[in-house]
Amino acid sequence: AALPGPAPADWAQAPLDPAVRAVLVGFDEHFSYAKLCQALRYLLRGGPDCLLVGTNRDHRLPLEGGTAIPGTGCLVKAVETAAQREAFIIGKPNRYMFDCVVSEFDIDPARTIMVGDRLDTDILMGNSCGLTTLLTLTGVTTLDEVKGHQESDCPARQSLVPDYYVDSIADLLPALCD
Repeated sequence: AALPGPAPADWAQAPLDPAVRAVLVGFDEHFSYAKLCQALRYLLRGGPDCLLVGTNRDHRLPLEGGTAIPGTGCLVKAVETAAQREAFIIGKPNRYMFDCVVSEFDIDPARTIMVGDRLDTDILMGNSCGLTTLLTLTGVTTLDEVKGHQESDCPARQSLVPDYYVDSIADLLPALCD
């Protein structure tokens, strides 16, 4: 989306598609001020009847060598801030996506394992859905963080503790070959 015209008044007058009834914020390497303006305009026009949906709240995406890039959560937060309302998150840690999968497939949560590298999304969702959880230490989480949550008396922090952990997903390969 490009900004139509040189001034903010021009941006606010650009035509909107009357069929749009929701704004979805997901990973977008081309996120721009123009898209933020357009999202806000749809949300203001539709009011509470225009849904604001986010795919996830990941703040950072880890890369090799300890570097990272901003995650989708940064984009969701930008739209939430502009719209002055909170998005409904359909991805982790919200159980919405898990419930959709369970409604389509014969899944027994007691026989299902959630594998992930983030406590606040992967492990939290697994624990809230009654799954066994396995943390891989190849992402943004350290074992010291896990220990801090494990030693806490706070139920919210306890919900971030995985059942198991491995240094790398590759550590599971021998078990899968058996």
